[in-house]
Amino acid sequence: MSRLRMGVIGAGLWGGNHAHTFNVLPETELVGVCDLDEGRALKMKETYRATRAFTDYQKLISSDQIDAISVATPDFTHTPIILAALKADKHVLSEKPLATTVSEAEEIAAAAAKSKGKLMIDFHNRVNPILAQVRDMIQDGQIGLAKHGTARLSNTTFVPFEMLSWAAKSSALWFLGSHLVDVLRFILADEVVRVYSVARSGTLSAGGVDTKDFHASILEFSKGTVVTMENSWILSRDNPSLVDFKIEFVGEKGQVQADPTHSGGLRRIVDGGLKYNDYIGITPTGATRIGGFVLESIARFVDSVVRDAPLLADAQDGLANTKILAAIEESVATGKAVSIG
Repeated sequence: MSRLRMGVIGAGLWGGNHAHTFNVLPETELVGVCDLDEGRALKMKETYRATRAFTDYQKLISSDQIDAISVATPDFTHTPIILAALKADKHVLSEKPLATTVSEAEEIAAAAAKSKGKLMIDFHNRVNPILAQVRDMIQDGQIGLAKHGTARLSNTTFVPFEMLSWAAKSSALWFLGSHLVDVLRFILADEVVRVYSVARSGTLSAGGVDTKDFHASILEFSKGTVVTMENSWILSRDNPSLVDFKIEFVGEKGQVQADPTHSGGLRRIVDGGLKYNDYIGITPTGATRIGGFVLESIARFVDSVVRDAPLLADAQDGLANTKILAAIEESVATGKAVSIG
């Protein structure tokens, strides 16, 4: 069987996860990698044994040696890359969010409907074993109808100040809220119909990153569930993990609580205090396998192309996600609740 020939655009942290997966899976061949920074592109080519390195994504997409691409570039850069790849009838895996405006997300969804290529959004928490179990509990009716809930996905200040060079062009809402909104839609199997949100600034801008410190939002779902959602980039660096992730639902017959922040069974006490190591997201495997939900999500894209398996999340999921996040931003700007059609 011929292997799916892959190109990865974006040589940062997450692009490395894509390149590693495509380098390991027996169904794929990592042909090309691309980054605006030639040095980073060449380093990724060497690390993951790709055939070619590019600095122009158009040249990578136009190569007849590449069947599919993955997009692991900053939040606000996805649209032109995805559109070019779909126009070329390439299969596309894109990191979240699909786009940062509704009009761009609609344009991508329309292009995906016309293209011979498949488009999947990498909402990897859909295969997070903790959250998949929460979905099963909710959908099995174990707590009855979920009446209300809380959802928190936030970062310490390390992320906007040090990890992301482009943090000022994004926010905790787009970087983290895109994941959390999808998780809520996935768990509840329901759509958001109205949002109300407030945000504040000052802490990040004082440190030179001109974006919102946090968004605190209320999401109303069509079946009646109300969820209070927090996305912050100003948590203390004294936290044992740079991520704080918690979800709770209160139902007619009980409650379900999830804390996928860290793997509590493995702890380190070092300079700076208590730290947690991940052993769920990425786990050790043999030479031709991958492990953990982070990489499993990327592998699901390969399944969808090679085996015609269902997409983990499609263009319509990405469009719905962007509509909700845009409505939250509109609510912050107007001070009013915003309905989503």
